Formats: sequence, structure tokens, C-alpha cells
Amino acid sequence: MNILEAYSKKLAIAEGVYAKEHGNRTLSDSKKIAIARVLANTSEYLTEAFENSVGTQLANMKTFKKFCLDLTTVALPNLIANDLVIVYPLKSRTGFIQYLQFTAGSNKGGVKEGEVFNDVFHLGKMSDERAVYTSAFVPEEVTLVEGKAKLHWTPVRDVKLIDAESGASVKVIDAATGEIEVTGAEGKVKVGYIYDNITIPQNDLPIINAHMEGIALSAKARRIAIYFSQMAAFQAKTEMGIDLGEVLATQACAELSYEIDTEVVKMLSDNAEEASDLVFNKHLPVGVGKRDHYAGFSEIIELGSQHIYDRTQKHAANYMIIASNIKPVLALVEGWKAASTSKINGPYFAGELNGVKVYVSPVMKPGRFVLGYNGDDMTTSAAVYAPYMAIVPTQLLQFADGANSQGFSTLYDLKMLNPLLLVAGKVVDEFDESATKVVRG
Repeated sequence: MNILEAYSKKLAIAEGVYAKEHGNRTLSDSKKIAIARVLANTSEYLTEAFENSVGTQLANMKTFKKFCLDLTTVALPNLIANDLVIVYPLKSRTGFIQYLQFTAGSNKGGVKEGEVFNDVFHLGKMSDERAVYTSAFVPEEVTLVEGKAKLHWTPVRDVKLIDAESGASVKVIDAATGEIEVTGAEGKVKVGYIYDNITIPQNDLPIINAHMEGIALSAKARRIAIYFSQMAAFQAKTEMGIDLGEVLATQACAELSYEIDTEVVKMLSDNAEEASDLVFNKHLPVGVGKRDHYAGFSEIIELGSQHIYDRTQKHAANYMIIASNIKPVLALVEGWKAASTSKINGPYFAGELNGVKVYVSPVMKPGRFVLGYNGDDMTTSAAVYAPYMAIVPTQLLQFADGANSQGFSTLYDLKMLNPLLLVAGKVVDEFDESATKVVRG
């Protein structure tokens, strides 16, 4: 039985929880695998813990273990971190992400050895020099010594000066060795030439190399405890009809979840470079209606998405994190679909704008928004949330003086992977329209 089959019932519950809080959307296969892996980790951890506790009854163990797994089933899919970064459950407290990076292995023209051509995070910049890296044409800068220099790629068939002063000229002295002579210029000059890349054997070939790179992961703990008296619990039950232990446990788990989501959002926001053209002034120009003016915010989102594509040449934005004071702007933008959220508790999924999922977070400074891309694996996400245990409680302990105590812990790592998948902007309300870029509908 594979891990998805083993936890199919709990995954069905997790999907129901996720759908309720995320506009009836379904969990992706990668998210289901991540939740199942954490459930398996939690189960193994609890089994080992109870095996080392000789005073624990088997019946108590089964009941408590079910409670812990149910807690993970609900807590993990409720994190907005699931949609903002990739979730990579650790099989042990440490892990390692490996990936290949492809680089130039030769100096050819303006391309230097070690220049990144491609890796899992982005494509290297396609410059004019890189565009001819594998061709017979070479743009090369040489230093003249007594009017002469040697070109690297041979045999040379044709040569000309690039951006040379009027009257300067170049000629090939020895095609086999690449020796040239330049008149009317001195110092460094740039030449463009054709070399014979057909006749064999070849003196040299442009090379592409592969390097193994890696990112280390190490799970760190967050911990919190609840503490209450037997008398207070009795009073809460009889006078208010609530289970004080259950209420406090729920609050402890909510606090851990809230802090994890906050840490994720702060990391993404802190690593998102603010673009000068991603500024929207919501102050109404004279004679323009609010709905028409706010429609211009869509262009800002498209510009941000373009920034991400230009940097990576692979991806465009598929989510946005906003401050709460930006949501009223979205409400008047064409293409906005608000989510039917049953309750709001801290950061939440607010809806979609033209296919871009929008999340509101209290940690975002007023007027700030971040656009990002999150795919289904670590190579297509700005960061990784790597839980070892989601949230695991200790057993509730009762002492002779009537005190009750219970602890809650989580183990995870959080690392940046690719800040090129992030870009930030802001919404302002300024009367002086010349002070910032204004986009009108």
C-alpha cells in the first residue's frame, strides 16, 4: 500500500478543509503527497514515543495518536503557505535539495566560462554574444601589441572591425594561427570574425558544463504550552458550556499556524525586489469615475507578471499577497472573483484576479503587494516549507494541585530558493499625481 492509499481517509478530510477555506479548490497531487508524508512522520514519531513510555495504556495510545493525526490533517492544509511556496516534507530532521546548473565551459566572444546558461530556477540571459555561442561568428575584444593580435577561434576565414573609428582597418596575417593586423587604431579593439567550424579536426569547440548544486535543510522547532486549572475548566464547562482544554488547544495550534504563515509571508516580502513601475495611485483624477480608474490596477498586475517572466524566461505570476487596504481596490477591478470564505482568521485566501490567486496578510505593510509564482516542485517556487512534523501535542497532564498542562510542537525548515520569482509594488493615495506613476483605466 502506498502512502496516499494508507492515508486516503484523512486526505479526504484535509481536502474538505482546504476546499472550505479556498473557494472550493482541490488539493493538487503534490500537496496530497506532502500531507501524507507528514502524517507518516507524525505516526512514526508517536509510535516510537509511546514505545518508550512503559506506563501508557495501549488504548490511550491509540486514542491520542488519532487525535494527533487528526490535528495534522486539519492544520497543514489550512496554512496559506501551501499555496505560496512548495511544501517538501522531510523524511528526517535534515535534508538536501540537489539540482543541476548548466554553464558555459569556454570563453567565446562575450560569453565567459562559468556563465549560467540554464538551471532549474531560470534561463541565463540571452545576450547578443550568447546568441552566437555555437555559431561560426565570434565577436571578440582583443588588445593590440604593435598593431597586432591573435584571435582565439581558428582557422579564421573573415574578419571586420566592430564600432571602429573612421579610417581603421583590419586584415588577416595568418588564418591558421588567427594573427591579425589593425591599422588606424590602438589599445583594445572589438572585431567580428568567421572561423571554420566545419572542417575537422576542430581546434576547439564551445562547451556546456553541468554542475551539481545543493541547498541544505534542517528542521527547527516552534513550541507552545497551555496551562489551566481544574477549577477553571469546571467553571468554563458549567457556566459557559465550553471545554477549556479544547479551546486552549485550538488556540495554541492556531498560534503556531499563524506564526508559520507570517514567517512565510515576511520571507517572501523581504526578498521581493520593489519595481519602480509597479505603483498605482488610487487618488481619482478629475472627471474619472472610481471603477474606471481602479480598472488600471490590472495593468500593474500584468507589468509585475512581465517582470517575473523577463527575469526567469520561464514563469509568470500566479499569486499575489496584499495588505488589507488593497482589497477595496480589487473589488472594483474587472475580472475580480471574491472567495466565499466561511471565516477569516489572520491571513486568508481572498479570491482571484484574472487567474492570479490573491491572499491578504496582516503582516504586509499598508499599500504593499507582492507578486510571485509557485509551481508543483522546488524548481518552480520562490521558497520551500519543509515540515518534519506539522503540529504534535504532548498528552494532557494533570497534577495533584489541579493544574493541567499540555505542550504543542512543530518541526520544519523554511528556505528561499529563487527570489527572481518575486516582485513587489505599492498602492498609494497621493493628491500630487506627478509624484508617482499613475495608471488610468
